[in-house]
Amino acid sequence: MKKIVLACGVAAAILGVTSSCSKTSSSAGDSAFSDSLSTYLGESQGYRLASDYNTQLGDEEKSKMKKDDILRGLKQVIMTDTTQQGYLTGLSLGLQVAGQLMRYEQAGVEVNRAKVYEAYAKAFMADSVSMEELRESQAVFQTLAQQAQQKMMEYYEAQEAAAREAKMNSPEAQENGKKGEAYIKEAKEKDPSIVVTESGLAYKVITEGTGEAVGKNGQATVKYKGQLVDGTVFDSNDQGVKFSPRNVVPGFGEGLSMMKKGSHYVLMIPGNLAYGADGAPQAGIGPNATLIFDVEVTDVEPGK
Repeated sequence: MKKIVLACGVAAAILGVTSSCSKTSSSAGDSAFSDSLSTYLGESQGYRLASDYNTQLGDEEKSKMKKDDILRGLKQVIMTDTTQQGYLTGLSLGLQVAGQLMRYEQAGVEVNRAKVYEAYAKAFMADSVSMEELRESQAVFQTLAQQAQQKMMEYYEAQEAAAREAKMNSPEAQENGKKGEAYIKEAKEKDPSIVVTESGLAYKVITEGTGEAVGKNGQATVKYKGQLVDGTVFDSNDQGVKFSPRNVVPGFGEGLSMMKKGSHYVLMIPGNLAYGADGAPQAGIGPNATLIFDVEVTDVEPGK
């Protein structure tokens, strides 16, 4: 995505310069000014592009979009006779269409660029276009574009799923999963009162509490301490904060929904019900890590 933005930025800068700088006659006295203007116009934009290129693109992106290739395209446009407005317009339109084609192709939707140009040229060269023809063509394209959009969404969802699976199969995630399973198994063997739900959440009721349960759509004021299976505390709040089961990790939400005012539970949340394959690195939570929460509910607003 970065390279598309960068490429479009380059094109916009180039076309903006070339289309606004028509040739005029100049006297010898203006030569020094012309040279300075030309040099610093190019230098300032070149430095700006270099800064974006060097800092925003990774090695893989740079290998696909080399500086020599950028300069070749830049030179082709800059050295074009700026009185050829039709040609410059075509370049601008071509860049727009190319950007659309790139988005399709990068998302696994195949397009035939030669057919795109052939159809574009044939339609554009028509002596007249009826409103019926235009509406019909646009209606067909909108239907196809929606289908393409669906294919793109499916492609990116599949890519994300594959990335998540790869993370879950990483050595660290596998190790964290085994540690979590062992922790819950050992805890249940030592304390048979621990309940394991169908989802895999394990919890121990220390104090049942009274009144109506929070429910899936309610919210509660809670005090809590969150830690890893090795005892490392990654978060806590002893002042009381409002949570809704819908706005926390699934395992915490499931446990909280069962609690009442005055409840005190210990929740043992497997990685797939916590932060999953991504973990929460900023909090020191690794991929597929099991989380242990000591939770007290001080007030409840049951869901309607």
